Amino acid sequence: MTCARFLFSLLFFAAANVAAADSVRLGTDIVPFYQAVDLTVDPSTDSYSGTTSLSLEAVRPVSAIRLHADGIEISEVRLGLEGAGLPLSYELQGDILFVEPGAPLAPGKYSLTINFSNEFNKQAVGLYRVESDGLGYAFTQFEASDARKAFPCFDEPAFKIPFEISITARAGDEAVTNTPLAGELANDGWIKRQFAVTRPLPTYLLAIAVGPMESAPIPDLPVPGRIYTPRGKLGLSSYAADLAAPILQAQQAYFGMQYPYEKLDFVAIPEYWPGAMEHPGIITYKDSIILLDPETISADQHRVAVKVISHEFAHQWFGNLVTMEWWDDLWLNEAFADWLGDKIVMELFPETRNDLIELRSVNAVMTTDSRSTAEPIRNPVVSSHDLLTTVGLAYNKGKSVIGMFERWVGPEAFRTGVRSYLRENAWGNAQSADFWRALSAQAGTDVAASMETFLEQPGVPMVEAAVDGNTIRLAQRRFSNFGTELSPESWRIPVGLRVGAGGKVIEKTVLLTSEAIQVPIDGVDQIDWLMPNADGAGYYRWTIGDTALQAIAPGASELLNARERISFLGNLGALLDAGELGGDTYLRSLEAFASDPEPLVVSAVISELDGVRDAFITPELEEAFAAYVGQTLSPAIERFGIEPKAGEDEAIAGFRPRLLYWLGIIAGEETVVAWAADTTQRYLQAPSTVDPDLADVALKITAKQGDEALFGVFRERFESSQTPAARRIYLQSLGAFEDPAIQDRALAYSLDGPLYANEVWLIPGTVRNAYGGPDRVFNWMASHYDRFASRLPPVYLPFLPMFGGGCDRERMHEATAFFSQPGVQVEGTEKQMKKVQASVLDCISLREREGQRVADYLDGRGD
Repeated sequence: MTCARFLFSLLFFAAANVAAADSVRLGTDIVPFYQAVDLTVDPSTDSYSGTTSLSLEAVRPVSAIRLHADGIEISEVRLGLEGAGLPLSYELQGDILFVEPGAPLAPGKYSLTINFSNEFNKQAVGLYRVESDGLGYAFTQFEASDARKAFPCFDEPAFKIPFEISITARAGDEAVTNTPLAGELANDGWIKRQFAVTRPLPTYLLAIAVGPMESAPIPDLPVPGRIYTPRGKLGLSSYAADLAAPILQAQQAYFGMQYPYEKLDFVAIPEYWPGAMEHPGIITYKDSIILLDPETISADQHRVAVKVISHEFAHQWFGNLVTMEWWDDLWLNEAFADWLGDKIVMELFPETRNDLIELRSVNAVMTTDSRSTAEPIRNPVVSSHDLLTTVGLAYNKGKSVIGMFERWVGPEAFRTGVRSYLRENAWGNAQSADFWRALSAQAGTDVAASMETFLEQPGVPMVEAAVDGNTIRLAQRRFSNFGTELSPESWRIPVGLRVGAGGKVIEKTVLLTSEAIQVPIDGVDQIDWLMPNADGAGYYRWTIGDTALQAIAPGASELLNARERISFLGNLGALLDAGELGGDTYLRSLEAFASDPEPLVVSAVISELDGVRDAFITPELEEAFAAYVGQTLSPAIERFGIEPKAGEDEAIAGFRPRLLYWLGIIAGEETVVAWAADTTQRYLQAPSTVDPDLADVALKITAKQGDEALFGVFRERFESSQTPAARRIYLQSLGAFEDPAIQDRALAYSLDGPLYANEVWLIPGTVRNAYGGPDRVFNWMASHYDRFASRLPPVYLPFLPMFGGGCDRERMHEATAFFSQPGVQVEGTEKQMKKVQASVLDCISLREREGQRVADYLDGRGD
């Protein structure tokens, strides 16, 4: 699964399934070993029907069969043994279907047949209906536990069995699933398609797409593959289709084995909250990821496309061929796929500089992992609402930890361990311990003992480094923000040291397993400077003292590589949070790094400025902060240019929109505002002449001072958009107007307009970025909660307390009271509210401690 990133990114990265009501697993007294699913699907209607037949084995005597079915209308249930029907009763309780025979079932094999019907889901989960350009389509999204919303099944990953799917659809509709077509039968305007039996799969990896889709072959794959799009969008599919073969070839080379399934289709879906999903044979994507206009594709669109495709391909082996036994190991699926996906992107597409961009996400997750509400990556999962609660940690902390340990054991030993793990567990289920055993065997050391310190306990280590001659003293403790008391923890940390001495640079990795150790650097008399996180590869914060810090900072662009400089910036922010760096010193350091020649280092400066704005910039400081931003970032636009240049570094092209946003929206730079107005007009007149990411920022800058007439133009363009990119650009621009009356209209439109479920948050998220926006959006959300919540995918609901976040105690209290109401609180809400409270209180503490220094520094710059 690859989740879209936006203002409330944890809605995706830490998504939790809240709809199911079970609190325990089904157990293994009776297990499925085969399931046929026969569906009749017409997306032009509101409902569908079907029959499912399961082959079961009672391992022990049972008095009832329990399986999952959520919100499904059951019309008939038949239980058979060797062809003979058995008397039974059945009852649906919550999302569990209880089938009770007249007498206990003895051990043996049985058949269970269920006829059912259901309405298409309206919140983009289960089997749901979408309209695109007036035409109906039906798609599925089952991870984590939503297959039970589509048909009765054993909806747990350990039940990995073959499925046989058949779909009856209107003659004008296409239908696809995980396996190739095995046969079809036409009858009176309908076509029944029978598909080949799948390899063993858990329910969450099944997928179905039905509707008037168009398709084209994906070239050069080792198996058949097609890319499917809604009608009229096939012309946007060739770019992504051409990326597939080289990425797949690189993945096959890494794993040392061929792609394991019979076909490989892509499906572009207009309404798709996960971003993408790795179903074997049929990978589904949010349409904006793979439907791209090759004439205007931006650097960021290219990067996102290759990153997401590579992530989903990595899952074909790690997650699909070998599947977690239970959801507490979901972190391993997602962390590994994101880590390897990024590795392949840098191998094939180094121009994306994806490794530098992803470091920002690692820094962000360290911030949340430093609070009192931090959770371990690997948590016991005992109820459905816990299923995806640590996906945010999995993607960013998980892949950072994997990369850190790969660096320690060595890339070849690590890859050999991965291959061994896949061979030993192919077509089955496995646990994290199986992976550690395979790695340890190849690395010649107990990898598990070290890895588990990062997986089984919460928090971030703080590595304290001090130089004495040619020796480095390393000590560890748990990192915490100033004034926060956290339980002590200890880690086994692979610490990467980069050392400057006598004109030489020496690199060394040591395993810090105790409270403190001494590390001699052989062959040198005196260490001149030290970077205690070589390549920015470690998942830890670090400190080397003010004197040593000042020895690095002025010459950072010469002493440190780009990854290390980005890590350095994130670490500066952490030292500010910890009370070990003053706010004025911090702002002065950001100014110095803003002159860095690497655009993505300057982008990291902007990430830090985002935190400054949230924590310190009150209405009284807006003008001074705008001047600081302009003075700090304007030299970068002079170096890199407002307009793209032929043959320029892709990193510059990808960074430019972010730089322009800050200079236009925050600093109000006149040249940037004028550029935005001109670019907006060019985009309105001829969209193909403007880079989509530049159009996105230009429209937002222009909208800031825009009027009702411009709002009307953007709304009309949104409703008539012909590409996913244009649709997103115009929709987000509707939330960028500064006029409060227009903001209210935009928020109302997010509920009343023709938005997909996964788009409903876009306008509130954009409005929230404005000064004063957090209060306006929270009040609007609280006033319209029922309608807002009913339009969102259910996985978002526990995370709505984030609307109470920021640096405002009063809004936090209002949110706490609001989300404690029984009619509002869903499973998981209380946990997320506590995280919001911890974040707000940390921000308030930081403002109270350093706010005056920041204010004095900003005000003093104008003297």
